[in-house]
Amino acid sequence: MTATILTVDDDIQLQEILHLFLTAAGFHVLQAFNGEQCLAHLERKQPDLILLDIQMPDTDGITLCRRIRSLFQRPILFLTGNTQMEDKLNSLQSGGDDYITKPFDSLELIARVKAHLRWGMLLAETREPRRKLSVPGLEIDLERLTVIANGQPVTLLAKEMHLLLTLAQNQQRVYHPRQLYELIWIDPVGYSSDIIKVHIHRLRKKIEVDPMKPKFIHTVNGFGYKFEPSE
Repeated sequence: MTATILTVDDDIQLQEILHLFLTAAGFHVLQAFNGEQCLAHLERKQPDLILLDIQMPDTDGITLCRRIRSLFQRPILFLTGNTQMEDKLNSLQSGGDDYITKPFDSLELIARVKAHLRWGMLLAETREPRRKLSVPGLEIDLERLTVIANGQPVTLLAKEMHLLLTLAQNQQRVYHPRQLYELIWIDPVGYSSDIIKVHIHRLRKKIEVDPMKPKFIHTVNGFGYKFEPSE
């Protein structure tokens, strides 16, 4: 089945370029030129991935992303012309899964898009024969890719789910942030330890009773992170 990509950008010329690159790669493309059009698209049809510009005429992409996340749980990739790490981290904290800096290379764009669309397949390859992974206070359904934390269902974004599964299926193993990035983002060039820190923080807020005193995902100072349930 052909994947559908929604591109959200007020730049007509850039939209034409995105449409050309994405259709040539075999994707079906929907276009929105502002936040209102984007939300209207989501009410009619759920794309498989959104490419979202940070600078929008009616609302900034960070604010729009937070609104999108109430309707849409699939990957969101930000397009940004700003190379400041603060803006990149804000895009991730708002619910984005990744960012691409403009101007971008067409091959990099397509590779990033395919990597994020492929996350479900990668998760399937790492599943164990058992269908559920359970520890006190946390249950992960490996078939449905759902999570119940402290008795309540929680919604995880693609990268958060992949991060949790990578750690939880290898309990007590310490992963350096670069290892996690290369396993999950499949893009060693764009590595930043801050990206992993942001996603660990978001994941802890969703699954831990007290994110400041985690019982599932622990920081190993100077080395990285590990999953080790504690009482």
